[in-house]
Amino acid sequence: MTEAQAIAIAWTTLPQREEAERLASEAVGAGLAACAQVDGPIRSHFTWEGRTQVEDEFRITFKFAVAQGPHLEAWVHARHPYALPQWIVIEAAHVSPAYRAWILGVR
Repeated sequence: MTEAQAIAIAWTTLPQREEAERLASEAVGAGLAACAQVDGPIRSHFTWEGRTQVEDEFRITFKFAVAQGPHLEAWVHARHPYALPQWIVIEAAHVSPAYRAWILGVR
């Protein structure tokens, strides 16, 4: 499969639902992602600056064409409130043809 046909999924987390909803909506509105889903709150346990912390966060799952990935990543990072935002991307191993066509058709 070529990069032009590949679909990816990315995740990030935000501290407030309103921020997550805004970022998800604006990414879709800008044509950077075909879909963005917000879930949470989720309970995150992590180490930051040498201390173990526990926080409620809201996760955004983005679905997008791989070719849009660098643009989406830069866009999210420019608007993200965290100093070091989570940004994890995987390429989808299998996507139904109709769903792939829909994602690739969103601009």
